[in-house]
Amino acid sequence: MEINILYSKNNAEHQRAATFVRKAVQNLGIRAKIVERESAMASPQVLVNGFDLISGGDREAGKRSRISYDFIEKALERTAW
Repeated sequence: MEINILYSKNNAEHQRAATFVRKAVQNLGIRAKIVERESAMASPQVLVNGFDLISGGDREAGKRSRISYDFIEKALERTAW
């Protein structure tokens, strides 16, 4: 599995998202390559094998709120298995 974290250096949420992803991957026992890459975007984007974990999960498309650990963990769990 490959997880890409796309972020803008102007958005502080990047560090939170990256920490949540690493913690969830470890807690769930998922084998994944995690790649962080700077990109021009308003908020962090987490892609799992090309699938947008955040907007493709429980949130309505286009509506992004603060990223939580619970959201990341549940979305990774659904995606991994």
